[in-house]
Amino acid sequence: MLKQLQEFGLSENEAGVYLASLEIGKATADELSKHASVKRPTTYVQIESLVKKGLMSSIEENKKTFFVPESPEYLRRLFEKNHQELKQRGKELDQMLPGLARMFEHAGDRPRVRFFEGKEGLITMREEFLKVKNKEIFVIFSHDALLEVFSKEEIVMYSKKRADKGVKSHAVYTRKAGKFSETHSYIKGWRFIPEEKFLLGADMVIYDNKVALMAHRGKIMGVIIENKEIAKSMKAMYQMIWESAEKYQ
Repeated sequence: MLKQLQEFGLSENEAGVYLASLEIGKATADELSKHASVKRPTTYVQIESLVKKGLMSSIEENKKTFFVPESPEYLRRLFEKNHQELKQRGKELDQMLPGLARMFEHAGDRPRVRFFEGKEGLITMREEFLKVKNKEIFVIFSHDALLEVFSKEEIVMYSKKRADKGVKSHAVYTRKAGKFSETHSYIKGWRFIPEEKFLLGADMVIYDNKVALMAHRGKIMGVIIENKEIAKSMKAMYQMIWESAEKYQ
C-alpha cells in the first residue's frame, strides 16, 4: 500500500503518516509518529503537507491538537491535480524543445563524438563523407590497410560514387609498393609518402566541421568528432603533411 500511495504523488513519509492516520483514526502527532515509525519532527512536517493536500485535518480537544484523516477519495482529486500539472508541464516542454534543440546544435564548444565498429560501421562513415556540404574532403590514409577491409573493386566503386556526387578528395596516402601510376584516375591530385617515412595507425578524413578516424587493422572501428576548432586544427596538420609530401611526387 505504501508504494501505491507514492505512485499517486505522496512521499514515502507522507504515505506512512497517512496510512497510520487511517489505521488509528484521531491521534496526536506523537501517536502518529510512533505508529508510522517516523521521527516526531518529520511527522509534523508530513502532517502539515498532508493537510495542505486535503488528506488530513486537525481538531482541538481539551487544549490538545488531534489530527484526523480525510476520505481516501481525496486521493483521486490529488491524482487529477497532479495529472493536470503534468499535462501543463508537457505542453511547456513541447514549447521549449525547439529552442533547446537549436542550442544543442549550435553549441560550438561541445564536441559531438560518435563511435562505429566493424566493416559495416566504416561503410556508414564512408557514406557520410559523400554528403559533405562543401563538396571537399581531406584524407590521410594507408592504402595497404584499406585493402585489409575493402577489396580493390569496392575502393574503385566508392571513388567513382564520390566523383559522381561531385565530392573532391584531397589525399595523402602511403603504400608499400610505392606510388600509384597516373593511370589510376581516382587518385588524381593525391600525394604519396613512403610508408617507412609516415607509418599510420589510423586513417583520417576531415570534412565540414568534422574529423573522422578509422582503424582498418586489429579491431576495425572508427570515430567521428564534430567540432569546428578540432577540425580547424586537424586541417592545419593535414596541410603540413600535404606540403611535406611534395618532395616525393
